[in-house]
Amino acid sequence: MTSASAAMALDVACLAHPAFKPVGTCSRCGRFVCARCETWGELCAACEYRQLRELPSLRTRGSLTRWSLGLVTVGMGLGAILTGWLISRLDSGLAPDEAARTYERLSRLLTAPVVLATALSAFFFLRWLHLAVRTARMLGLDPGTTPAWAVAWWFIPLAHLYDPYLVVRSLRLSLGGSPKLNAAVTAWWTAWVLGVAAWIVKEYLFSTLDSDPFLLTSALLAGFASQVILAFGALLCIAVIGHIQRLTDECLEDVAEAA
Repeated sequence: MTSASAAMALDVACLAHPAFKPVGTCSRCGRFVCARCETWGELCAACEYRQLRELPSLRTRGSLTRWSLGLVTVGMGLGAILTGWLISRLDSGLAPDEAARTYERLSRLLTAPVVLATALSAFFFLRWLHLAVRTARMLGLDPGTTPAWAVAWWFIPLAHLYDPYLVVRSLRLSLGGSPKLNAAVTAWWTAWVLGVAAWIVKEYLFSTLDSDPFLLTSALLAGFASQVILAFGALLCIAVIGHIQRLTDECLEDVAEAA
């Protein structure tokens, strides 16, 4: 908003609320606005609402992300069931030939769909996060980062272990809502880190089976833990996206009412 002192000196009233004195002018349309219709940024409520309506649909991107995460959950769950089945068939730490062949065949069938669902969920999630941060900033809120950096942190070694969590947490805090929602964000990130760590351990143990076949039990247990934790993490991520979407919708409704 630019200064409206000159307008106030001329006793100009707000067009939307004639009983109120103007406190500034909209940087987009130039009309005088009062404290009642002033928004967080430099736009009047009407221009703020029009600008927000020009953005892509955050709800659509959120729905695509949640559906793809749902597929990841199903895939990880099936993988955990298959791994648990093989663990139950172990004999003195070794898998019978028939059970091992069945496990390998079904694992190959699951791998491609799970990898595809995981790649899609990552793509949709980053697009959703970019737009969510952009929307928050246009609402005049401070999510603590820019849309570009919200995505970039995921690709920076070491930083990707913690900074993406800070981005999502700051985004949620900027939108308001119950502090209890912070626990969902923390639980999601903890599950993600632990699940990936268990997966790395599983891959390492499987790579050493040629020299020590009796590590199969440990490898399978690590794989089972990874699949269960990542499935749980995907469900938590779905919940976190839903929370942020609901809070964003409430902010958008406030702007729409003011407009």
